[in-house]
Amino acid sequence: MPILPFRCVKLLPLALMLSVSEHAFSATNSDLFALDLYQLSEIEVTIASNTLETKATVPSTITVFDEKQLIALGVNNAFDVLNYVPGMQMARGDWVGAVPKEHARGVRLDNGYLLILLDGVRLNETSFGKATVYTPYIATSVLEKVEIIRGPGSALYGSNAFLGVVNFITKKAHKRFEVAIGDHGYKALSGSYANTQKQMSFSANVSLQHSDGQSYDVGEQLTVNDPLKHVFVNAQLGYQNSELRFHFIENQLDEFINLGGFSKQNVHTSQSASISLQHQLWQNDHHEIDVLASYANFQIDSSGMVLPTEAGIVSNDFLTGPNWQTQWSKLKFTHNYKLSSDKQLNSGFEYRHASQYQAGVTTNFYDFDSQLIIPNDAFYLGGLQRIENIPEFAALRASHDFYGAYSQLKWQLNPSWLFFIGARYDDIRDLDSKLSPRFSAIWHAFDNQTIKLQYGESFRTPVNNELYSSDSVTKGNPNLTSEYVKTTELAWLYNGKSTSLEAVLFNNQLRDFINLVPTAGTSFFTFENSVNENMSGVELSAKKLYHKLQITANYTQLFDEPINQSFKRFANLQLSYPTDFIDFHINALWRDKIEAERSDEFRYYQPSYTLVNIKLARSFEQHTLSLTGENLFDKDYSIFDPRVWDGAVPGKGRQLVLSYQYTFN
Repeated sequence: MPILPFRCVKLLPLALMLSVSEHAFSATNSDLFALDLYQLSEIEVTIASNTLETKATVPSTITVFDEKQLIALGVNNAFDVLNYVPGMQMARGDWVGAVPKEHARGVRLDNGYLLILLDGVRLNETSFGKATVYTPYIATSVLEKVEIIRGPGSALYGSNAFLGVVNFITKKAHKRFEVAIGDHGYKALSGSYANTQKQMSFSANVSLQHSDGQSYDVGEQLTVNDPLKHVFVNAQLGYQNSELRFHFIENQLDEFINLGGFSKQNVHTSQSASISLQHQLWQNDHHEIDVLASYANFQIDSSGMVLPTEAGIVSNDFLTGPNWQTQWSKLKFTHNYKLSSDKQLNSGFEYRHASQYQAGVTTNFYDFDSQLIIPNDAFYLGGLQRIENIPEFAALRASHDFYGAYSQLKWQLNPSWLFFIGARYDDIRDLDSKLSPRFSAIWHAFDNQTIKLQYGESFRTPVNNELYSSDSVTKGNPNLTSEYVKTTELAWLYNGKSTSLEAVLFNNQLRDFINLVPTAGTSFFTFENSVNENMSGVELSAKKLYHKLQITANYTQLFDEPINQSFKRFANLQLSYPTDFIDFHINALWRDKIEAERSDEFRYYQPSYTLVNIKLARSFEQHTLSLTGENLFDKDYSIFDPRVWDGAVPGKGRQLVLSYQYTFN
């Protein structure tokens, strides 16, 4: 097919605005490489230890994207940033198809194996566990940094910090306004504001996005889109030793695929909101004590086509799905104690109460007399109706109390050797209790070289849907236990001024993993602790700076077969070249083939493929124009999902976006 079809030509007149006279513009974004690679490696992070560390001293394998690197990737959804992290991929799948699903070090079970944080606030909740159901989309335009732990994090964060932790950090020192348009009816508006007066600081971010979505031919007479409506608002107010934070996110993803079925009637709307207050109680030369109180609320209204008219059972497509609300509240105390110049003790205690207080349904078939969902023409409602609570889901309205305490010692033995040792104990009342130890030995062997030997254990507690669900798709299993992983890593890092290298060998012992399995009765699937596997592999990263040209390459190779046909090999290549005329960024993502037996007569096969993104930007004083292309060559591909009858979920096609940003002084 042509590389740029006619619909893309409509954007070309706007794109020509990027090529006005070279003398009229000076690229203020050219400071992308103002820091050499060694200086970039010294950027401090706190996600993996609650202490200020660099990439060479942090007791975990981490990846960090600063604001300029995020811009260079040319992606709109923050979750797509994880495609450029060694060991991780984000791709579509069933329930809900447009919602990103995590693939982490060979595991694709879609149960919330990554802990997702927004400015340190947990987005995972208690009904489904995975953050992307309730928060499937966060605009990269509101972010200034993304920190990722590639590996266990339960020693600090408890449940869900299983195969990784991701912290999306929003802008806090920006005054900007941005508008964007693109094909498929894409429109976006975003802005950031920050102000500091004496002992008070304030920052806020807003993002609004709308898209009609791309079209997909999914049947002989059926074409569906993947539309998007997105609202994001967050704010932070600081005064002296206190900080108040708030966020609200709403996403609407209709049509496409939901519960295995494509239908123009499919609906999915989700909300997440939180408020938190952090206060420094006490600080001196040796001690710092902080307290954090936070509350979060999550809502979902979703319905997917699970029984088509063609099946001959009902005269109208049968759609159903959750109309649920959950919440959690948390109180956390942390204590940082400087024992001596070479020893630091970091400890904390937290209590979290999580509950699901609404377990209803959005469906078009319901018997109000028996209060049951019954796909029978006698109980057709004429369209989708929302019922807040139904007896069939009563068991889902459950609550859990989480108690956690952790302690970690940092010991700088000498200039060459650094040790971390710690553990966290979690007690989830009436469910389970887990001890999550961690150990890290860091040896600064030679100039600019570091070797790390790390061990950690993490767990994930089963959530309400896995324990208590009772619908036409899944049946809960109240006898489930926590799944856990034991991870060993050996890492080598080299950080020079123009070259940065990293090699990580990892081994995961996966135990009691919860997986969907077929069941007899009124539901298609139930949940069992049925997966016990060892997963090992290598993650390689390299960065090279040639004058202004920066090249980044990542490659992941699993030595064992991945779970549920995840990607066994994948890689990416990023090129960035700023000039006085234009800033140029191109990124390529490669995924290996996937094969899967679906039946005796049918086999799923997706050959290996490459997706290319591009970003062009011109700046003049306070103005910036940019053109972004995701999947630039409109590669046709699918993602495997075992819950779809043929295994195929269509991948997203090309998306071109033209944006204008104004930065205030």
